Amino acid sequence: MDSNTITSWIADAYASVQEFIFSNVVGPILYQLGLMSWAEDMFDGIDWFLLGCIQIFLIFVVLRTWERFAPAEKQERFASATKVDVIYTLFHRLGIFHGIIFIALSGFFFEIDSILHDFRFGRLNVESWWPGVTSIPVVSFLIYLVLLDFVDYLYHRANHAFNWWWQLHALHHSQTVMTAWSDNRNHILDDIMRASFMSFFALLFGVSPGQFIVLIALSQFIQSWQHANIKVHLGPAKYLLISPMFHRMHHAVGYGHEAKGKPGVLGGCNFGILFPWWDMLFRTAVFPKEVYPTGVRNLNVSQNIFTQQWQGFVHALREIMPK
Repeated sequence: MDSNTITSWIADAYASVQEFIFSNVVGPILYQLGLMSWAEDMFDGIDWFLLGCIQIFLIFVVLRTWERFAPAEKQERFASATKVDVIYTLFHRLGIFHGIIFIALSGFFFEIDSILHDFRFGRLNVESWWPGVTSIPVVSFLIYLVLLDFVDYLYHRANHAFNWWWQLHALHHSQTVMTAWSDNRNHILDDIMRASFMSFFALLFGVSPGQFIVLIALSQFIQSWQHANIKVHLGPAKYLLISPMFHRMHHAVGYGHEAKGKPGVLGGCNFGILFPWWDMLFRTAVFPKEVYPTGVRNLNVSQNIFTQQWQGFVHALREIMPK
């Protein structure tokens, strides 16, 4: 059995599962609610769920096993501090979060798309840059991946530049027991802003909806690996892809989110999402050899997911309100 046959079999199996879920679950619900006009979008939205299931399987089987055999630090097998992170991961990876975003913001982005069309705004449309080369799906996919990674880097830098924004993002940094489940430990308001920001630029770049879903899913799984409790430096490849050790430095107490030598002052290092190039370009890259403890200095966070969200909101509001 050659690779093309295997690929074709996997694609057919995936399409069959997607069709089954739509025909037996999603479609009947839409019909009962009188929302069949959403049928096409909901069919595509099943991709979020299926790709999320694949990610969760890989996190549980591959990454968690890897953590056991090459840990960066000693941890309990399933520490109580990580249980809430599993809930965050399921909420994001199984399409629940993206479904809410679609329902809430699809009209807004439709209007944005119409305005761009009315003003004849030219999308980047990478596929047309070099016909025969950038029109190759894998090539255009990788270019979009790099472009969106740069956008995500800028967003992440902003997380660390404004006190009110940091109060939301601090929830992500508060985990002292980092594992492969920790990537989606975020404040919901920060997630909504980030999803809107990334979707807007994907629209400007001309990324198709199908491409966007796969781009985000791939990025998510790589970020789960980067947050994992794994001692991996990557050798020379560390300049091509952010390793778990590189990203762990970003979460290190007193290093990752504070200005050097200035405790409590926003700053930090290693803001990159997938590639270290932006940190290298803006001189915020630190390639560590040691393992540092993670967390936020003098920040106590509840283990209750709703309390975590409320605390972040209140702290951010205090920074916005006049003193």
